[in-house]
Formats: sequence, structure tokens, C-alpha cells
Amino acid sequence: MIEKLVGISEIAEMAEPPVTKQAVANWRVRYDDFPKPVQTLQSGPVWNAEIIEAWLEAKAGNKPFVISFINQKGGVAKTTTAVAVAEVLAKEFRKHVLLIDLDPQTSATIGLISEEEWARRDADGRTLAQLFKDKLQDEQKFDIEESIIRGVSAVDGGIPRLELLPSSIQFIELQEKLPFVAMHGNYDKNPQDILRRALQPVIDRYDFVIIDCPPSLGVITKNGLRVSTHYIIPTIPDILSTWGIFQIVNSVAYFSDDINWQIKPLGIVATKVQANALHDRIMRQLSEGRLFNELKTDLKQPPLFKNFIKQNVDTARGAEFLAPMHTLRQKYKINYDSFYGLTTEILEACKTSKN
Repeated sequence: MIEKLVGISEIAEMAEPPVTKQAVANWRVRYDDFPKPVQTLQSGPVWNAEIIEAWLEAKAGNKPFVISFINQKGGVAKTTTAVAVAEVLAKEFRKHVLLIDLDPQTSATIGLISEEEWARRDADGRTLAQLFKDKLQDEQKFDIEESIIRGVSAVDGGIPRLELLPSSIQFIELQEKLPFVAMHGNYDKNPQDILRRALQPVIDRYDFVIIDCPPSLGVITKNGLRVSTHYIIPTIPDILSTWGIFQIVNSVAYFSDDINWQIKPLGIVATKVQANALHDRIMRQLSEGRLFNELKTDLKQPPLFKNFIKQNVDTARGAEFLAPMHTLRQKYKINYDSFYGLTTEILEACKTSKN
């Protein structure tokens, strides 16, 4: 019996629902188990149709989980947590991960590449600042393929499945101008939709997209939320740091309704935890879901993840792109097990959310 062969166009039509040829190309990058072509002809690669059909039934079409890490208060280890989760997902769980750094402090970026490489890319327009500048200046200089950095991290010379869209300190100035983007050129431009449109050609390559948002709920953060399926709130378990959690949940709920796009809270991560009475009391309150009890609201407090991050100087240092190291345990020291456990919880929460 002669086997039936199919090319990328046919695979795109075989999918349920049908997809673009670009989506199939993205699957080849994202999924390690995507079948190898039987042969590569002059017109392109071809596959055994039966093998592709079985693969499509089992795997294809799974949309990536896009998780924004948000807190309006700075200094709560938001970036450290986002970077650690991205690294654990890619290295330990072998997921294809894109980390998007939307924070003008660029801490996630310089935690995954050197400051020298960041400076070169920023000068060349290969950071996210160029994407937003293009919309203000009605230009098209930003190239997402050129801007994504592959195999980032100081661990093992780079983690193969971990990629980065770097930030820029230029965001500080840009975020004040972005609300007026519709006044430049065509009036149909939506300043909250810039990132989503840019990601469309590449997002299906990834199992997870992790977004490190600025410590605000302004237009840059809304660009992150616009593409997100979920969000996580890292917080120190003290009164001041947890005070704004309701505002975050409330604002995201309003924004979600406004754009008709569901953005689910995955949970709260306790960070910089110390062994004292205040932290113990707040952790108890969060674990019992009582944070919103005294407020007149139908909103529920997001659950507290069981794994928490201890206050530790070595963990903070590990977030910097310093000397090369061989393992994530070397990088995060006493908090490695917590980050691994947290990532496991996130994977389970995403699975439950999807079901």
C-alpha cells in the first residue's frame, strides 16, 4: 500500500479547526514530538498523512498558557519569581517558554542576558521599546524574529527552550505617550492591542508565555493582560503589600469584561517570607481565602499557592546575570525547591483551569 504524503498546506487543512501554514510551522518548533518529515522535496517537506492525523488528534491546536505576573507595588520579588518559573518550566519540565519583559526596570532581561548584549539590542531597536515607538511614530522598524533571543539564562550557557523578548528603560517615557497612540496615523489603532498583534505570528510556538508586567495597571500592563489567559500575584505577606490585591483582581475583572476576553487568576505567591508573627498571620489569612472578607464584593480572593519563597539574599543575587552556573539549584540556593514546587502547582492549576 502506497502511503499518502501531505505538505504543510494539507496539514493546516487537516487540523480541527483548520489553521494557517504559519501555525503548522510554529508547531514544528514548539513540539519536540512533531513527526519528522518522510522526505524534503524541492517544494518543501512532506509527511506520512496517517502519522500526522494521529499526532493532530493527540496534540495539535493546544493554545499556549499566557501568564502575567502582576503587582502594583515594587520590591515584592515579582520579577525574580517570573524568571524562576520560566527557567524551571523550560529546563526541568522541558516546556517551550517565551518570557516577555514589559517592566521598564528591565530586571528580567538583565537576569537572562548580559547588560552589554541588552545595550546593543536596545540601540539597534531590537527590544520591545521599538514595537511601541513604531506605533507612536507610524513606522514599522520592529522585527519580532530579530528581537526574540533564543536560549537565554546564565545557567548552562543558556536554556535551549527558553526565549526572551527584552524590555527597555525607554518604556518609562513611552508609557506616558501610549494612551494617545490612536491620534497618530489611523484612528483604529488600539494602544492596548499592540503586543497581541505583534505576537500573532509566533505565539503558537510556545507552551507557556510568561509576562513580567510593570508595577502599575497602566497601558503597558494592559498590553500584557490583553494577550494573557491567566495572571499570578506575587506578594510579601504583610499589610502594605497585600493591601492592593483586591484592586488588582477588581481591575483585571473590569478589563476582562471590557475586552470580552477571559483572564483567570491562577493564585497568589507569598514572597520574601520571614519567620515572624505578622507574616504567619497574613499567610494564614491568605491560605483561608479571607483577604476580601471585609469588602462588599462578589469577587473571590485568588488562592494562595502552597509553595512560598523565603527571604534570602542569595536568591536575589541569583536573579542577576552573573557568573555562569550549571544548575538552577546553584542559582536559587535554598529557594530552588520552592520555585520547583510552585511551578508544579502552576502546571496543575493550568490543567485544572483548562478542564
